[in-house]
This record gives sequence, C-alpha cells and structure tokens, in this order.
Amino acid sequence: MATKKTTKPKPQEQKPFEEVLAELEDVVDKLEEGDVPLEESLSAFELGVSLAKSLQGRLDTVQEKIEELTRGERGEPVSKPLRRD
Repeated sequence: MATKKTTKPKPQEQKPFEEVLAELEDVVDKLEEGDVPLEESLSAFELGVSLAKSLQGRLDTVQEKIEELTRGERGEPVSKPLRRD
C-alpha cells in the first residue's frame, strides 16, 4: 500500500503575508546597499527569490478564490464597479 508523502510547508508559508513581504523588502534593501560580500549576496538573492515566489503563489490563490466567488449563474466571471461612498 502506497503512502502519501506530505510536504512540510516552507517557513515563509506559515508567516502572515505582510511579514513575508517585509522580509523580502529587507532582503532587497540589503542587496541594494551593495556592501555585502558576494557569497552573502547570492544567499540573500536566493532567499529573495524564494520569498517572492511564495508571495506570488499566495496572491494567485487569492485571485482564484475571488474569481470563484464572483462567478455568475453560468460560471462566467462577473465584474461590478466599485462603490464610492
């Protein structure tokens, strides 16, 4: 009998979106300073890419959920103008 492997979520997937975004901003700031050794820059860049992918995945999930919630009776997307109060 085959067992299903469960993958453990990455640490950034357990943090709130805003916290991961702030971490990405810190990484970008660090890289923009330019006073970081090459190896540390590479590690920071890799972390930044991982954080950006995690955030994009979350945004994609939210977008899909919003589209699902706003479908019309025949499954077509329904758009409504924003109310300005």
